[in-house]
Amino acid sequence: MMITTSYGTWCNHGDNSNVTVEATIADAVSNTDSDWRERMEAAAAFDRIAKDYRDAIEEALPEGISIAGNEFIGLHHTDPSYTDAVGDFDIAEAIKAIDLQAIIMRHDIDEQRPQ
Repeated sequence: MMITTSYGTWCNHGDNSNVTVEATIADAVSNTDSDWRERMEAAAAFDRIAKDYRDAIEEALPEGISIAGNEFIGLHHTDPSYTDAVGDFDIAEAIKAIDLQAIIMRHDIDEQRPQ
């Protein structure tokens, strides 16, 4: 049986201005053309961006820590699988290393080209 605990929220580690991953994405595109944002929304591109961003966050985290909604969950220090590498891991630094703009550009409907 795994013993888990909260390691904090998106606001603690990801973006202290927003409480959700999706709000961070919305802020990242807030200064763009409103017509483009509407086309992106209609094409469900923001959903794909959020999925890819969450996948990148999950990949950046060590085994024993994961993102669940907008909370980071990980092994409790009493769990037999717990290691100092998990406890000492800097979640915020791992998130900073992810290029959100590259993920957004990958899903930009104006940049989509036929394969």
